[in-house]
Parts: sequence; C-alpha cells; structure tokens
Amino acid sequence: MGGQPAQSVIVAGSLRRYIEAMRTVAVVLVALLSACRSTSSTPGGVRIGGEIHTQQSVRFSVVEAQPDQFVDQTLLVEGTVQAVCQKRGCWMQIADGGGGTAMARWAKGCGSFAFPMDSVGKRVLVQGSFYRKTFSQDAVEHMQSEAGRDLEIARDGYELSTTAVVVLDERD
Repeated sequence: MGGQPAQSVIVAGSLRRYIEAMRTVAVVLVALLSACRSTSSTPGGVRIGGEIHTQQSVRFSVVEAQPDQFVDQTLLVEGTVQAVCQKRGCWMQIADGGGGTAMARWAKGCGSFAFPMDSVGKRVLVQGSFYRKTFSQDAVEHMQSEAGRDLEIARDGYELSTTAVVVLDERD
C-alpha cells in the first residue's frame, strides 16, 4: 500500500492540469463565439456616422402620428429620403407617406459627416434625438436653395439631431 499516496498525487496533478486545460478551452470558445456574433441587428446598407445602438426602429409615420410621445428621445427612425443638401450633404428631409416630414442634421455639425446626395427616394434608418424645431424664413429659403429643387419645409416642424444613418439596401 505504499504506492497509493504517490498515485493520489499523480491523479490530483492530472486533474488540476485537466481543469486548467478546460478553463483555457472555455475562454477560447467564448472569445470565438463573441467574435463571430453580429454586433448589430440593423439591416444591411451603407452606414454613415457613429455606431447604431441596437434598438427597435420606429417608422416615421408612427412618430409623425404622435410626435409628442417621441419628442426629446433618441430614436432609430425609418423613413424615405425626400431631399438632401446638394452642396455638402449636411441635412436631409425624411417622410413616410403620412404627409409630414422631419429634417435630419448631423449632431456634430455640417462637415462632420455627409448624407449621401444621391439618396433621395431611398429608405433610411436615422438615429438621433427627436425634437421640435422652428425654422426661420431665411433658414427655409437657404435649405430650399441647397436642395436644388422646390422643396416644402414646414417652419414649425421637427428635427433629428443625427448621430448615425444607414441607407438601407433595396432588398431589405
């Protein structure tokens, strides 16, 4: 029976090495699974600006129908581009079939990012803070001139202080 303590030490050492090996395997598997998983559940398309924070998007027609429920909130709004600044891409106008519109401007100001000037008619996701905005007559005329065409802009309307945009793929 003199060999049993030595066998116990060998078994305990082997068990310790096995547990360490399994911990290493678990860490590697977690790292691999994390790397393979999508970081965003937003649909495909051209992404502009900052990171899209995964949240449920809301169609602009829903926001337009009850704007007071959404004022001063950060939203992920889906709509159709009606117009874009044709000088620098610093603003765009979105709608969603209900007749109302909202302006989207970059939160960091014109020149930080640009809305694609060829996105009129395309579906977009716009992430930003939604708020009421009164546009001066000079501002309305300025945006109309930048649109390069006749454009209706409500003086008392809404704006999204935009942090990110996805111009959706046509198939989404």
